[in-house]
Amino acid sequence: MTATRQTDRKLLATYLDDHVAGATVGLSRVRRMARAYEGTPVGDVVGPMVDQLDTEREFLITTTKDLGFHVSRYKVVLAAVAERVGRLTPNGRVVRQSPLSALLEVELVRGAVTGKLSGWRTLQQLPGDAVVDRARAAELEEQARRQVDDLTALLERLRPAALTRPRD
Repeated sequence: MTATRQTDRKLLATYLDDHVAGATVGLSRVRRMARAYEGTPVGDVVGPMVDQLDTEREFLITTTKDLGFHVSRYKVVLAAVAERVGRLTPNGRVVRQSPLSALLEVELVRGAVTGKLSGWRTLQQLPGDAVVDRARAAELEEQARRQVDDLTALLERLRPAALTRPRD
């Protein structure tokens, strides 16, 4: 006889709360990048992601509330503060932007999207007692795959210029 699995509601609440905080940070970072890199290849890739990430974050918040959990404001605020502090990371230049900036930011966003991809899969695989819109989670998983592909292609374009300089 196989034991059926039941969702640990406390762990699920923490999991969703962490993903809401991560989505908040990711959305903030991508919004800033879309403005800062407008009219560049980076802006062309991350710009369309702003609305997607906003919709994904709203889905997470709605799912969290529909399951009877609350969204922790302190986690969201702490994550947002950490993201802003992370913007201060020096890239070897004081006055003008380093070519490393775009590369590092896109790598960071790609890593976050990869984590989010796992989150969508996790929601689809919850035990049946957790009422989650699995079809929507599957759609968002596919969207995240496309985002990873787009960011990966962008990184391939950015790497040559980011770590080299013209010969004298």
